Amino acid sequence: MAVAESSAILAAPEANTRPRWAALRVLAGKKLALIAVAYLLLFYAVGLAAPLVAPYDPNDQNLRVGETRQGPSADHWLGTDALGRDLLSRVIYSARTTVLFTVVVVVTGGFFLGLGLGLLAGYRGGWVDTAIMRVGEVLGGLPTLILILAITAAFRTRITDLAYWFEDHTWVSFAEAKTFLKFTIIAGATVPFAWVGSARIVRSQALAIRELAYVTAAEAMGASTWRVIVRHILPGVMPLFIVGLSSSMAGMAGAEVSLSYLGLGIDPPAASFGSLISEAGFIRTFQQYPHLLLGAATPVVLFFYAWNLLGDALVDVLEPRLNLR
Repeated sequence: MAVAESSAILAAPEANTRPRWAALRVLAGKKLALIAVAYLLLFYAVGLAAPLVAPYDPNDQNLRVGETRQGPSADHWLGTDALGRDLLSRVIYSARTTVLFTVVVVVTGGFFLGLGLGLLAGYRGGWVDTAIMRVGEVLGGLPTLILILAITAAFRTRITDLAYWFEDHTWVSFAEAKTFLKFTIIAGATVPFAWVGSARIVRSQALAIRELAYVTAAEAMGASTWRVIVRHILPGVMPLFIVGLSSSMAGMAGAEVSLSYLGLGIDPPAASFGSLISEAGFIRTFQQYPHLLLGAATPVVLFFYAWNLLGDALVDVLEPRLNLR
């Protein structure tokens, strides 16, 4: 009888996850959320397939009269920039930069650090919890953007030397190595600050779930720490973790766009929304050539807005208890 009761308790997480399939039907009823999902899927697909879908090489220049700062046309759907480069192609490659950046930061800072450290702190407690959360509180209390700016600025002086080293010792060209190093520095400066919010959310959920009966039963039956975390606690924290992660995606992408806009991120000729907006953001330029700013800013603004819309919808779908409206 005791074994049967324990089996029923251990099956509780699986039973609780069944109603979540209904969350897809709830999400399907939210038109704005579906539009946001469709746009994000399109954005990420175009970014990942940039070399295949871009109509021109984003760095091809055409300085002939009439080809620079050309308005939208059949040949150039978004027009051309000051160097005669196709703006649509540069926007597509800018999307690739944003996609790669968000994927790297989410995988490293969100999943590995945020989810992993949050689960460990919430379940183990004690000095492990104290150490992880104190580090998180220190990082969370620092001016994030200013520190990221300082980190990227400090390492930029060595980028050229490292790029030459890569060119001499690998098959990578100088320009590709320089872009890769800048991307790595920006991502590396963002990741230490990207895990704090996710870890706090996961920890709070893990603290509550570890006191439930099925977790206590699993521990009594000799389940290892990692089995309890992965099998019994992880499914319970995932809904709130996904909500928090989706809400922070716009901020992660915004870090790269802001750094590139300020000249400390991805530099031309590599394409980035920040550098495109910076090049087209002068008042006189916007008055004479509005397509330069609108073509560069509209996709990334919609990207931020779509993630915020999806985050709000996921609150209602996955964690309706958080909806205070």
